[in-house]
Amino acid sequence: MTTEKLVVNINYACKRSLADYKAIQEDGPCYSMDVIKMANYAMNAYYYGAGHKEINCYFDGSGLIVHHDPSYEDYIYP
Repeated sequence: MTTEKLVVNINYACKRSLADYKAIQEDGPCYSMDVIKMANYAMNAYYYGAGHKEINCYFDGSGLIVHHDPSYEDYIYP
């Protein structure tokens, strides 16, 4: 997985307005310089905002559905 693909995923997920992405903005509690953490949050928020359908986790083959809460430390996922 490339950084560029993860950035594309973040931008795609955040532009769809299906979830509140303030948490990953620069002053948000889930903001990180780690693009993987940011992409995880954005893709998860999109998946839930779009109705938990498998197709909403595809992200051109780069998404993965997990069956446990991915939240950790101060990174609380929707």
